[in-house]
Amino acid sequence: MRKNPKTTSLLSKSLFFLLLVIIMVISGCSSNNSPSTADANQPANNEAAQDLAIQEKVVTVAISSDPGIDRLDAGAYDGSMNVHAMIYDGLVEYGERGEILPALAESWDISEDGKVYTFQLRKDVKFSDGTAFNAAAVKFSFERWIKDPANSLNVATAMESLDVVDEHTITMTFNKAYYPFLTELSFARPVRMISPSAVEPAGDITGTFIKAIGTGAWMAESYTTDQEAVLVRNPNYWGEMPKLSKIILKVVPDPQSRVLALQSGDVDIAGGQLGKIPVESVPVIEAAPSLSLQKAPGTNSHFMIFNYNTPALQDLNVRKAINLAINKKSIVEDLMDGIGSEAQGLFPLTVPYVTESNNTWYGFDPQEAEQLLAAAGYTDTDGDGIAEKDGLPLELNFVLQQAEYPEWKSISELIQSELREIGIAVNLQMLEPNAYYDALWTSKAYDLIMYRTYDDAYNPHAFLLSLFHATAEAPAVVWSDAALESQIDTAVEATDLQERQSAYDSIFSKMYQEAMFAAIYFPDDILAVNNRVTGFRPGYTTFTPIFWNQLDIGEE
Repeated sequence: MRKNPKTTSLLSKSLFFLLLVIIMVISGCSSNNSPSTADANQPANNEAAQDLAIQEKVVTVAISSDPGIDRLDAGAYDGSMNVHAMIYDGLVEYGERGEILPALAESWDISEDGKVYTFQLRKDVKFSDGTAFNAAAVKFSFERWIKDPANSLNVATAMESLDVVDEHTITMTFNKAYYPFLTELSFARPVRMISPSAVEPAGDITGTFIKAIGTGAWMAESYTTDQEAVLVRNPNYWGEMPKLSKIILKVVPDPQSRVLALQSGDVDIAGGQLGKIPVESVPVIEAAPSLSLQKAPGTNSHFMIFNYNTPALQDLNVRKAINLAINKKSIVEDLMDGIGSEAQGLFPLTVPYVTESNNTWYGFDPQEAEQLLAAAGYTDTDGDGIAEKDGLPLELNFVLQQAEYPEWKSISELIQSELREIGIAVNLQMLEPNAYYDALWTSKAYDLIMYRTYDDAYNPHAFLLSLFHATAEAPAVVWSDAALESQIDTAVEATDLQERQSAYDSIFSKMYQEAMFAAIYFPDDILAVNNRVTGFRPGYTTFTPIFWNQLDIGEE
């Protein structure tokens, strides 16, 4: 039968309109229940985005040099120590004035002879990649760095065996008693724990490092060489979770640029061991309404080394005279804007075994200094202001550098002037760092040289062994004295706390009696912090200058 063309046309139109209605209904239902990609951020998801922004707490920190995230192997000495300590945990932690606190080891036992250490490890700890932390992981971490023949830590060179007792117990046996074993285990590197999966092939102690995987509170999210590293919270962290969600470490090499970045708000924290703030910028920071200046007593000191091969300096009266001629109070008040304190010995009171009674040094007495020079046979016979002996003027070369410590220049110029007042001519020699360290360690091409002690966990034992104790290859760097070296040996080998303290008392007393150096200045650590950052608290070590996990963001 032939169809009517009008009927066909009406039917087609009806079907078209019916399909159109169906499509509109379906589209309407779809738009009510499942937004399109274009609408995904409209308004329902705006609330989620706002919640995410509230949870995202970010602080930007200025650092002076590239953190080297791609080289941050726990068993090596490369990359930033600060970041090492944020990503990797040790068995123990360095507390205030050297108190050793539990970390990945909950507790430990030491044998009576001081040679066997047994550590009980925390349970249910994971690395940031989710792999288990246990005694086998500790053994892996230690064996990776102990095999390096260049490793000089006693905890490595004196270790005879490393034995896994069970999943959460490990024993270390050493060939000698040495109380700083625990202190060395608190260092930022190379004694921190790394996941066996951080190397390729996984679990191979000779494997190639591929990624920083630790049990610490932080892990690396991104990294751009010489620009910045971004650290985020480790979701598997065993301790109290950080309050911040992210820390951006921004590389700002120039000290003045760090101050400008603070003022502009580009960074929230700068200073201290992260990258020093110039002393002359302190008033600027103190005047800024958005910034706070945070000061903490440091653990190092600046002092002057005497070259014991210089004939004039072999005379005790000359060494005492130099000490008495230096106005340490003026250095603090006039040159350092009141930041820091007068040096009262080799180490400040923040260092273990340094006490009020053993922390004494020479005051400022130019008149007595001149009398001591005269007693040593040095007098100004020709009226030129310089003392002579046997026709030779008392003239000394004073070496320094300012690349790392810019304040040394003004301090040394003041000392030069003060020594001139008592009849000693001083020639300042400013060297670039490589030449400076060559003079200090190798050529000994100086009469006087400015230096500084190490920091926190390395004091006092490591610094004394390094600078005041002979090695098989060379005599002591600062001052050669066999009796002093014997006292240092007694201190580091003492398992009894009272015996150890007595040995350090004797060490500091002998240094004073022999005027083995000139004490100069105890610096404070200064950091500038944006006021939007709360919970700031300075740490106890250079590798943990701030208790990062306590930082938070206040209301802006």
